[in-house]
Amino acid sequence: MPTNPYKAASAYRDHAVSTASPAKVVVLVFQRLTLDMERALVAIEAGRSPHDHLIHAQELLTALLDALDVEAWEHAPRLASIYAHVHRSLVQANVDKDSARIRACLDIIGPLRDAWAQAATSTGDIAATRIASVVNV
Repeated sequence: MPTNPYKAASAYRDHAVSTASPAKVVVLVFQRLTLDMERALVAIEAGRSPHDHLIHAQELLTALLDALDVEAWEHAPRLASIYAHVHRSLVQANVDKDSARIRACLDIIGPLRDAWAQAATSTGDIAATRIASVVNV
C-alpha cells in the first residue's frame, strides 16, 4: 500500500530542517518568509484574505528577532531594527490589505535572504555558521 504523499513530503521537510546547519536553517526561514509574503500578494490579487500568510511571516520575523544576539555583533542592533520594521509593516499590510507595503517588505527581505544563501554556500557553510551564531540558531 503506497504511503500518503503528504505525510512523506512532511517527513522529508522535517528531516531536511532537523539535519540542516544553523546557517541553512536561517536560509530556510528567509525562504519561507519570502514565500509567505508572495502568497499574501497572490491572495490579495485574487480577492482573498492574506491574513494566514502574513501572520506566519510575522511569526518567522519574531523568531528571527528573538534569536538575534544583539551583543554578539556590532551590526546586530541594526538587523534587529530591520526585522522589527518589516514586522510592523506586515502587521499594517494585513490590516489594510496593502500589497504595496508587502512588496516593500519583499524588497527588504529579498537581499537579506540572498546574502544568507550566498554565505551558506560560497564558504562551505563555515562563515555562514559563524554569522548564524549571532542569531543563535
